[in-house]
Amino acid sequence: MPTKVRSSSPEETFKTGEKVGKRLQGREIILLTGELGAGKTLLTKGIAAAVGIDANEVVSPTFTIMNRYEGRFSLYHIDLYRLGENLKHTAAALPEIDEHIDEGIIVIEWAQFLPDIYFNLKNSIKIDIRVIDDNTRLVIYS
Repeated sequence: MPTKVRSSSPEETFKTGEKVGKRLQGREIILLTGELGAGKTLLTKGIAAAVGIDANEVVSPTFTIMNRYEGRFSLYHIDLYRLGENLKHTAAALPEIDEHIDEGIIVIEWAQFLPDIYFNLKNSIKIDIRVIDDNTRLVIYS
């Protein structure tokens, strides 16, 4: 049964990320979906903080595709926005994911662009952030 958290502020979205991060054991793949401006990077900052990474250092890797951070675990932060829908239709896996799948934690923003196989991995955590209005988000994870 998915967990649903209603967030009424950026601080609450960050804290939701911290809650998710505190449960991590390493080797998880976190698949973040949601529209532009939903709070995917903010949630990632909360996850990073929970594993001992300075949240202020975490920035969206939209142009670099991947950033790596060190804390209790290595955190690989991947943003697929620029790769878009074309990625979903390719049989080739992303080297950035497959190379690091057994190391630390992988957080993937815009995971809706990934082939479905990633959503079926046993160590994947799916998080969807839905915009309710300008201030409210619904974070659904399992």
